[in-house]
Amino acid sequence: MNEEEFNKQLYLLRRYQEQAEEIYGEVEIIERLIEDYNRAIETMQEMISAASKETLFPVGGGVFAYGEVKDVDKVLVNIGRGIFVEKPINAAIDTINKKIDDLKRSQERLIKTVEDIRKKMEEITEKIREGNVQVSEKKD
Repeated sequence: MNEEEFNKQLYLLRRYQEQAEEIYGEVEIIERLIEDYNRAIETMQEMISAASKETLFPVGGGVFAYGEVKDVDKVLVNIGRGIFVEKPINAAIDTINKKIDDLKRSQERLIKTVEDIRKKMEEITEKIREGNVQVSEKKD
């Protein structure tokens, strides 16, 4: 294996590593969104069953304020692009569950992509070890 080919393979290996790290970052963002949606569902379910209408509201930065919910039957749901629609709580929960399902499918696709990248990285690593650098540079 000549030095030029060796450097080329190392470059590919680094690029694949960078891609994998970027995708892992996206997977983590999706995880946080799913957790946030699940907390919203829990809160809405508590609103339905709460005897009192007094609850804690997130202000931001981990700070909460006590408040009273005037209407525990309806909430505003962001349907995208800053557009909010008033929905009954059960319908809002259904909407959020659909968003969670979409996020999970995206997450699965990203994880599959990372697995494919890892396989390519293993292939390159093995060929470098063997000194045989006839690795395809196919882009999927």
